Amino acid sequence: MVPPKPDQHRFLGRQAILDQKMDLYGYELLFRAGRVNAFCGDPEDATNQTIDCCLSMIACSSYKRLFVNCTRNALVNMSVKLLPSRTVVLEILEDTPADAELVRACKELKRCGFRLALDDFSPHDPKAELLELADYVKIDFRALGPEARREVYGIFRSKKVTFLAEKVETLADVHIAQAEGNTLFQGYFHSRPEIIAEAHISPSQSVYLQLFATLAECPMDERKVERLLLMEPSLCYRLLRVANSAAYGFRHRISTIQEALHAVGQDAFRKLVSLVITSKLSHSGVDMDSQQAVERACFCESLAPVLRENPAELYMVGMLSMMDRMLKIPMKQLLSLISVDSEIQQALLGSVKGLGRALELCRYHEHGGDTQGLTHPDAFIHDSTAYYFEALLKAGSTLHQA
Repeated sequence: MVPPKPDQHRFLGRQAILDQKMDLYGYELLFRAGRVNAFCGDPEDATNQTIDCCLSMIACSSYKRLFVNCTRNALVNMSVKLLPSRTVVLEILEDTPADAELVRACKELKRCGFRLALDDFSPHDPKAELLELADYVKIDFRALGPEARREVYGIFRSKKVTFLAEKVETLADVHIAQAEGNTLFQGYFHSRPEIIAEAHISPSQSVYLQLFATLAECPMDERKVERLLLMEPSLCYRLLRVANSAAYGFRHRISTIQEALHAVGQDAFRKLVSLVITSKLSHSGVDMDSQQAVERACFCESLAPVLRENPAELYMVGMLSMMDRMLKIPMKQLLSLISVDSEIQQALLGSVKGLGRALELCRYHEHGGDTQGLTHPDAFIHDSTAYYFEALLKAGSTLHQA
């Protein structure tokens, strides 16, 4: 029996936190090992994976406040400093001892702009040293009765903290929590945690995307390109193999990235690297997606004189326009992983102006154009059909050489 393919996604749970007007205030992020909506696993590993997901997932850059559970090691080792301090609230778990090392770490994190929350605080919580550092205190309504909650409020009476009532399951609980002085609310009365999934990007794929972004720069940063290529040995090998093929006909052997760049020139090198990366991402040499990426790149580049745009940027727009499909991730997520010019971003996100004109024309021809009775999207380039068929021929020749 063929074993099931592993799920190529990673997961986070998130539960909404509401303010007094019942508007969204933020989310608590919860580690999830898979699509089952419950925690399982090692807390240390859970924290590390949540931090990793938080850094890359779109959901983590879309909201003002994200509460993240942190183990003692994550705080003391300062791995949480990878997170954006303007967005993230660090939750100190109830079973974390407030020793001198932890207190020093929390003070440093506060200096760096992070806000701290004491999770599941109780009257007998051994965290007296952290009381002055807390910005939020989370009150577990299922674990603490009215008397215990009053004790907690009394401990913080002279301190400037925000009380967050968690595990409030009914509107009646919310009203009680409001009357007691809580201004934030989290629990089943509003929603259970929901699972959000993100397609996993491997380290090598991340390098490829960074290379695409660097190749799109004009002028190209040769040192940065070389540094990124050297991070992926298999890519270097394939690139040098192509550079030494009969297609280029060099009399001497090309043995370094710099030699390949200087031998073929920046423009040809940009295309060579793009082609090699695209075929690597396809997992099966030249498949339909990689072929379409090269066709789009050739077509967009060919329109540079007509559109009066940079040909290198147009080439990269065509190439990158297929990466979301090849990597099976949304285009917004892809663009969050790389840094490209804003005009390239706009084109990839659907703008039909500037660089996006070429991509829109390409899609028009891919869908049959005039033969399907489609409306031509650009009145100023009536002869785009000729450009498109020339691009198909050029792409075929390029792919054959590779």
